[in-house]
Amino acid sequence: MITQQQHFKKHPTHLSAGLLLLCILFSGFAQAQYDQPYRKGRVKHRIGGGVVISLYKNDPHFAVNTKAKAGYAVSYKSEIILGHKTNLLIGLEYMSQGLTFNGYYADTGYTYLYDKTFSYTHEIRYNELQMPIGFKLALNKEADRPVTFYLFGGIGFRYILNSYTVISSDSTQTSPYDGKGSVGFEHHIISPYFNAFYQGGLGLQKNFRASAKAVFFEVTYKYGLSRIHYTGFENSNNINIKESNITILIGLRL
Repeated sequence: MITQQQHFKKHPTHLSAGLLLLCILFSGFAQAQYDQPYRKGRVKHRIGGGVVISLYKNDPHFAVNTKAKAGYAVSYKSEIILGHKTNLLIGLEYMSQGLTFNGYYADTGYTYLYDKTFSYTHEIRYNELQMPIGFKLALNKEADRPVTFYLFGGIGFRYILNSYTVISSDSTQTSPYDGKGSVGFEHHIISPYFNAFYQGGLGLQKNFRASAKAVFFEVTYKYGLSRIHYTGFENSNNINIKESNITILIGLRL
C-alpha cells in the first residue's frame, strides 16, 4: 500500500526527469541552430550606411547647370538563406538626395519669358523611404570561404516622404521662396509620391563562418522607373527630371 507521503515523493522525481529531458532537447536544438548557421530558411539581418551619388538629366529648355548635392543612405535588410550561394534580400532604406540648377521662376499670376537667361537658382532636397527586393548570388560558398564576392539585383518601391526648396534670384540675391518643396513623380502608383525602381550591384563580404555573421561593402545602382516632377512654389515651375543614383554602403550582417 502506498502511503500519502510516498505518493507525494514520486512527483518530484517525475518532474525532475521531465525538466531534465526538456533541458536536453532544448540544448540539442540550440546546438543544432548554432551548428547550422547557413541552413536554408535562416534569416540574417543586414544594417549599413553610406553615401549616395545622384545622377540627374534635366530638360535643357527649362534648366541649365544641373548639379547633384551630397546624399546619404541608411539601410536595413533581411537576408533569407535559400541555398549555398543564393539568398533573398528584402528591406527598408532611408535615402536623402538633392540637386541645384539654374532655371526660370514664374511668380503668382505671371508666366515664363523663355529668354534663356535662367536667372533663378533652385536648390532642392528630398527624402524618401525605399523597399528593395532582390536576390543575392555569391560567387563562392560563404560557409567555406573567409571572403565572398557577390552580385545582387531586383526591383524596389520608393515613397518620397518630404522635400525642401530654396529659390533664389541671381540678379537681386533675394529668395522668393524658402520652404516646403513640391517633388513627386511624373508617373506614379496610387500616390504622386510613390513609384518603383530597378536595382543591381556587387559586394564584397568578410565572413565569420562559425556564426554566419559578416562585414560587407556594397555598390548599388538604382534606376527610377519615372522621372521626378518638380512644380516649384505654387506651380511656378513644371519640370520632369530623370534621376538615378549610385549608393556606396558599408555594414554588418548579424
